[in-house]
Amino acid sequence: MTKADVIKAILKKLDPKQDKFFTRAMDDLTNEGIFEVQTDGVTLALTQKGADLL
Repeated sequence: MTKADVIKAILKKLDPKQDKFFTRAMDDLTNEGIFEVQTDGVTLALTQKGADLL
């Protein structure tokens, strides 16, 4: 099972209401530069800005 398969399985279990909020949160975090999505579309990398907030 690949990382993408695991993520897809988790996302399938989210109901539409949860998915809406999850998508909004992901968009906010990436737009603010807290983390970035790698080219594989699955891996999230914490940016320096995100690390500084910890």
